Amino acid sequence: MKILIVTEQAESRNLILQAVEREVNKKEILEAATAFEAIKLMKRHDPEFLFLDVQLSDGSGFEVAELIKQLDLTAQVILMGEDVQYAVDAFRMRAFYYLLKPFQNDELSYLASLIEKERRKKGGGVLQKLPIENHEGISYIFPNEIIYVSKNKENKTVSIYTKEAQFTSAYTLQELEDKLTSHHFLRVHKSYLVNLLYIKGLRPYYNGTYNLYLAGCMDCPIPVSRNYVKRLRHKIEI
Repeated sequence: MKILIVTEQAESRNLILQAVEREVNKKEILEAATAFEAIKLMKRHDPEFLFLDVQLSDGSGFEVAELIKQLDLTAQVILMGEDVQYAVDAFRMRAFYYLLKPFQNDELSYLASLIEKERRKKGGGVLQKLPIENHEGISYIFPNEIIYVSKNKENKTVSIYTKEAQFTSAYTLQELEDKLTSHHFLRVHKSYLVNLLYIKGLRPYYNGTYNLYLAGCMDCPIPVSRNYVKRLRHKIEI
C-alpha cells in the first residue's frame, strides 16, 4: 500500500509517519510539501491514501483533491486543517477522513488503524488467490498470473487468461474488476480488464481508439475505448 503525505509542516509529517509506522503493515510512504509535488507523485505512484493539508503555498488541498478526481486517480483523501468548518467541505467531497490540527495521538492511531483495515479488506495478503470453479473442483491462481480478462458478447461468459491457460469464470467482469483493482488491474473497454504489469505497447487503431499489446499475448491486441485512453495513460506513464 502506498501512502502520500502532503504538508509543509515537518512536525505534522513526522506525527503522521509515526502513527502509520505503528499501525499499517506493508506500506510505502511518500512525502510532498506543495500541490505541484503532490500531483506529480500522484500521477507517478497512484497511492491508495493521501494525507492532504487544506492550506498549501501553491494552492488549497481542496483544489488538489478535485484535480485528482479529474485525473481518475483512486486515492482516498484525508484532509487536514486547523478549522473545524473545513470538515463540512470534506464531508461534501466524500473525503475518507478530516484530521483536525493540532493532531491528537489517539486520533492519529485510530485513523491509521482504519487505513490498515482498508488495506486488509482490499487483499493486502500476499497469499490471497482467485478461486476458479470448474467441474473438477476449484483452481486457485495468483492475481499477478493473470494477463487479462474478457467478456464474450455472444454467450456472456467471462474468460481469464494467463500465460499457461484460459479459464472460464463464474464471476461477472464487474465482480472481477472489484476484486482485482488493488492488484494493478484496469478496465480499458466495456469487455476487457487488463493487468497493467504486462503492458508492452499502445498503438492508435481507429477513430480515437487504440490497441493494447500485452506481454505473453502480443499477437492478440486488446481494444482500448476512447473513454479509457486518458485514464490508462495516467496509470502507466511516469
